[in-house]
Amino acid sequence: MFEVVIGLEVHTQLNTKTKIFCSCSTSFGDEANTHVCPTCLALPGSLPVLNKEAVRKAISFGAAVNATINKRSVFNRKNYFYPDLPKAYQISQFEIPIVEKGELFIDVNGEKKRIGITRAHLEEDAGKNIHESDHSLVDLNRAGTPLLEIVSEPDLRSSDEAVAYLKKLHSILRFLNISDANMQEGSFRCDANVSIRPKGDSKLYTRVEIKNLNSFRFIQKAIEFEVERQIEAWQDDKYEQEVVQETRLFDTAKFITKPMRSKEDSAEYRYFPDPDLLTVIVDDKMLAAARQIPELPDQKKARYVRELGVKEKDAEIIISTYENARFFEDLIAAGH
Repeated sequence: MFEVVIGLEVHTQLNTKTKIFCSCSTSFGDEANTHVCPTCLALPGSLPVLNKEAVRKAISFGAAVNATINKRSVFNRKNYFYPDLPKAYQISQFEIPIVEKGELFIDVNGEKKRIGITRAHLEEDAGKNIHESDHSLVDLNRAGTPLLEIVSEPDLRSSDEAVAYLKKLHSILRFLNISDANMQEGSFRCDANVSIRPKGDSKLYTRVEIKNLNSFRFIQKAIEFEVERQIEAWQDDKYEQEVVQETRLFDTAKFITKPMRSKEDSAEYRYFPDPDLLTVIVDDKMLAAARQIPELPDQKKARYVRELGVKEKDAEIIISTYENARFFEDLIAAGH
């Protein structure tokens, strides 16, 4: 018997009007390479300036998941060749993220379970590659869009738990109004780290990272395939040969995962503090303002049941999406 160990890394685009380090628009779907400037094109002499609104939204998320907000955080350069990021490095947070040590509670099969959130850090998104038959194109409109990367503890034990966690996280982001979390547009995408171990063993074995999953169904199918692949390799005494630390992609037509590249460790990215950006200092006034967050789904559900006499199952349906809850409350405000 085996136990599944899953940790998730979610990248969500923050819904600021401008990019994280320049004043270019974050508007989606416009003509390619129209929202670019010397900073996001990495032209000589251009300098990044941090978007304060992105910091505020990150703090709001931290408050929603009972996390520690670091009053001092640092941006680093993550050296890695990105064909769709002209600098050939990404500005991200490494040693000191703005948010860490949070938690989120999910309901699976009628039981409540706590899932730890290791950290949530700010970084810039890359652009988009478009591959044609004999050439590739790049659209840099998305390069520099603010991302919040939310990293869970390896506390998830099944694909059902992973999907429940992601749906809860998606809902919180929408109710906070810090991201549209549109999965079709890539505003909410997930990397799943999956490993197995014999039941009762506390050791963490080799994990495989499945990249860029952008639908709840595909996330579930990818995890289920990867778990089966690893169990079969273990049972056939081929675990060490077939399960290696690597990044894999999910084939949405065949419902299988395929090797993409060997997985890098943090040392290979050669992180160092970005010399063009100051240390981020969050003062008490900004912290207090960002912690004034709206009512979250679980709080709404409890209030509907307690004050409005709504049945628990009905309340669950109402708070299942931000749009449902808003429509319900608009009806009440109109006197219905």
